[in-house]
Amino acid sequence: MVLEIYSLADYACDYGNGKLSVIGTFDAVFAQQLPAVHPQCAIAARMRFGNNEAGHHSFEIRALSPDGKVIQTLNGQGEIIANPNFDYSTQNLVMNMVNFPLEKLGAYAFEFWLDGEFHSGLKMHVLQSLPPGMVKAA
Repeated sequence: MVLEIYSLADYACDYGNGKLSVIGTFDAVFAQQLPAVHPQCAIAARMRFGNNEAGHHSFEIRALSPDGKVIQTLNGQGEIIANPNFDYSTQNLVMNMVNFPLEKLGAYAFEFWLDGEFHSGLKMHVLQSLPPGMVKAA
């Protein structure tokens, strides 16, 4: 399995026809005070399985606080079917997070696990002030 896309974004959706839309990829959030909540964001993943990898697979996305505490998880499983038209199949995943809790400054982690094995990770840095030269979005 190849993880073609693994991104934290403002918005993501899978239209069910093989298309994955990802809008507003980011890796930092600026909070005036803590605790705070991030109103909405999403994890977007696109996996490519070779036809020889067809079969049953399980996945997990873990959202971790800076101290390693699990905040949210998305678990699932499914059957990957060999594609008669290509030598691979693709599968999209979207984990929408509403009112994501930001309790501490630091790096929040988003781990991607497939069949019990770690495959990739993302970081979202929570900062209290904007770095020099950066302008806050409207």
